[in-house]
Amino acid sequence: MRRKRFLVMVAAALGVVALIPVATALGDDAGGDDGRAIEAATALSTAFTYQGRLTDGGSPANGVYDLRFILWDTETGGAQVGSIVAKEDVTVTNGLFSVELDFGGSAFTGDARWLEIAVRPGSGTGATGYTILSPRQPVSPSPYALFAKAAGGVAVPFTAAGTTAGAPSTPAGLITVNQAGTGLAIAGNRTSTDAAQYPAVLGTNAGGGAGVQGESTFATGVAVQGFAQGASGFGAYFSGPTGVKAVSSTPGGAALDIDGPIKVSGLNPAAYVHTVVTSGPSKNTCTGDVSHDPDAATFLTVTDSNAIVLITPVNVLVGTALSYYPASAPAWCPGVTNRWVIFSTDGSAIPNGAKFNILVINQ
Repeated sequence: MRRKRFLVMVAAALGVVALIPVATALGDDAGGDDGRAIEAATALSTAFTYQGRLTDGGSPANGVYDLRFILWDTETGGAQVGSIVAKEDVTVTNGLFSVELDFGGSAFTGDARWLEIAVRPGSGTGATGYTILSPRQPVSPSPYALFAKAAGGVAVPFTAAGTTAGAPSTPAGLITVNQAGTGLAIAGNRTSTDAAQYPAVLGTNAGGGAGVQGESTFATGVAVQGFAQGASGFGAYFSGPTGVKAVSSTPGGAALDIDGPIKVSGLNPAAYVHTVVTSGPSKNTCTGDVSHDPDAATFLTVTDSNAIVLITPVNVLVGTALSYYPASAPAWCPGVTNRWVIFSTDGSAIPNGAKFNILVINQ
């Protein structure tokens, strides 16, 4: 008589039993017309603990058997996932056995997996002599907890929704990470090398608070810190109707502490170079009168009367001063109203091409 093998898998997670379809062996061997069956249960640990029961001819099996396990990404065909796990000389006592399976840390990524199981008597050697049981068995949800461990505890993309209150006085949010060591508590690493200005970490806020907030309780600590390693990178970049607002929480404390020079750029820089032009469409000097020579004054583009304007002559040999001209301009500079104007103190002309460094601070 020919003997057939049958595989029955029963997956268990935390004591809850779930049935998985029966798989019939493709191969058979000589013997009586009886059946051999495996009933298996899985439990989650650092690897699979695969426990089962082997019956031979309807009776609990006793002896030594070899088992081979292969993980696949489809029910038929497809690609093998992870390594082959072979368990040789597994002792079966009263039909019961237990093995531990580990297909590697990257085997479970959230996609479906199927388990191919093969069996042979324990006297076999090498990679031959196995009977492959069919069909492959779908992996129960329990092993997918391995993916959370492989992904650092969180499967992505991840979304948390809920309600908390009390921060920052009670610094606990929907996700709270406590780092007791000297390393980073949260790291956002964007590995793409493209030039698109997407953030590694994004915080948004529809209320009146901050999108991202940092706090430091150490005496010399830094609440928020930024570094840039690119040749023209920025350690921090702020954009808005007001780019940066710095407020000191300590009376008499500094709202802004800058170590190093200040560089300005953009379409409306706070500091720029004003060049005197005495003719042509870009002429920016006054016509003069009996007491002031032509070009004795040059007007700026700054129109805010409440601004603080500082000038530094670069290559000017005559004495100069700065004043704001209101709605009524003086006779020697007709038409120049509501402007800041640099003029020579002795009424002499300021030469064409003269330069002034300008710093403007608006309220």
